[in-house]
Amino acid sequence: MKLSKKMLKAGWNIIREKSGSYTIFGSNARRYTFTPATNRWSMPQGEIEHALDKDLEQIQTKKASAIMVASRLTALSHTKQSSEPIRIICRDKLAAHKSVLHFGTGKDRFAKSDLLKSGCSEVVDFDPNFYPNQTVLNKKYDVVIANYVLNILPSKERHDVYRLIKDTLKDTGTAYLTVQGVWPVEHKYQIIKRYQDGYLIKTGFNITFRKGYTPKAFLREIKEEIKGRPGVIKMLYSNTFVGWTKK
Repeated sequence: MKLSKKMLKAGWNIIREKSGSYTIFGSNARRYTFTPATNRWSMPQGEIEHALDKDLEQIQTKKASAIMVASRLTALSHTKQSSEPIRIICRDKLAAHKSVLHFGTGKDRFAKSDLLKSGCSEVVDFDPNFYPNQTVLNKKYDVVIANYVLNILPSKERHDVYRLIKDTLKDTGTAYLTVQGVWPVEHKYQIIKRYQDGYLIKTGFNITFRKGYTPKAFLREIKEEIKGRPGVIKMLYSNTFVGWTKK
């Protein structure tokens, strides 16, 4: 596929569909399709190349990282229902009558509707690639949700996200955080090499970052980063679902 090498260098996520076409997720909520049978893009190729060149310039000047872009863009795509942590929050009415910031929404496209149906007073999505409106981070919420976000970020970026979670949560609020366990990270992916405190792994056409957590390690990291009171709500196989309060 033409442009694919440049796209991978920029960290754009390339997915081959069952139909034989390709779906490409770029930074800043960009989405394109390419159909080999007709050799056609969903947008003029010149516009796509212009966006690519801008992203590659950011990477060359160290203002962005291809690994970070790729890691964020490989968010899970739930085609039939919300992710399991969202379903638990809805089932147990953990956010009923509360304002919610869904941080790192990714492709969990059913989450907002399910949360509102469960009784949430407000649900706001934020994701640097899929829902990039940063003005939503200027207020505080009763509940902040971040599922499978922290485990795709190297230490510096993870530290920044912990700060955002703390800053956007009301003093009386609760954050619900979920991370992958050690086993799926070390056994479900093709590991390229160790990288900082995790791994670079092959996911489809892309190389991304993953870190696996034991429950004890996750609770320890939360306390080190933002203090407060974290507690395990439920283990989802080897993945850890935690509730955190400031006091």
